[in-house]
Amino acid sequence: MNNKELIEKLSERLGVSKNEISKMLAATTQSIVQTVDEDRSITLQGFGLFEVRRKQDRILFNPASGRQMIVPPKLTLVFKPSDTYKEKLK
Repeated sequence: MNNKELIEKLSERLGVSKNEISKMLAATTQSIVQTVDEDRSITLQGFGLFEVRRKQDRILFNPASGRQMIVPPKLTLVFKPSDTYKEKLK
């Protein structure tokens, strides 16, 4: 499902104009991104948890050149579905 399909489906389901749904979806997405940028997690009850995790630096071995390289630490966004959602999927 793409963004346009999501907006259409929500508009039909809620009986609200596509323009209003588009604004609500944009505001929701912006709030989620801003919260994640602040290194805070977001829990959507019945859906799951979005959180930022730090990956430590590590040493890799390049088999082609025979050299070791250090991969710098980085941040990754992780989604963990809620138990309720996992049960619905089963």
